[in-house]
Amino acid sequence: MRFASKVDGWLVPVMLLAFAGMVAALIGVLVEPTPWPVRIFTAVTVVLVTALLFSVFRNTWYEVGETELRIVSGPFRWKIPLEDIVEIKPTRNPLSAPALSMDRLKITYGRRKFMLVSPANKEGFIAALEQARHG
Repeated sequence: MRFASKVDGWLVPVMLLAFAGMVAALIGVLVEPTPWPVRIFTAVTVVLVTALLFSVFRNTWYEVGETELRIVSGPFRWKIPLEDIVEIKPTRNPLSAPALSMDRLKITYGRRKFMLVSPANKEGFIAALEQARHG
């Protein structure tokens, strides 16, 4: 069962401002007399960072399978065996995570490992995880 990430309302303007800042930097480098290596480096950096941000924003989700929890955020992928999950609890931990909201769940697994996720349907996500874990 697949669950989309919840998206905080403030995230869209922040991403748009980041994109605008990168485009402004690119325009500044292209308009001012700048060596070609700097222009190329700036253009490539802007394209790559924009692609990464767009990919993460459009493609962050969580999938509860029969034996594992699959987490996808842009080009990044994680798999957590369901049998390794020890605890699931709500958190607002601001650490970097495959989550587009601060309304998160902390999934503790293995030996002191954890992952922060932000499913839009937290109750359904927890229920699906518990059902898959305990049959």
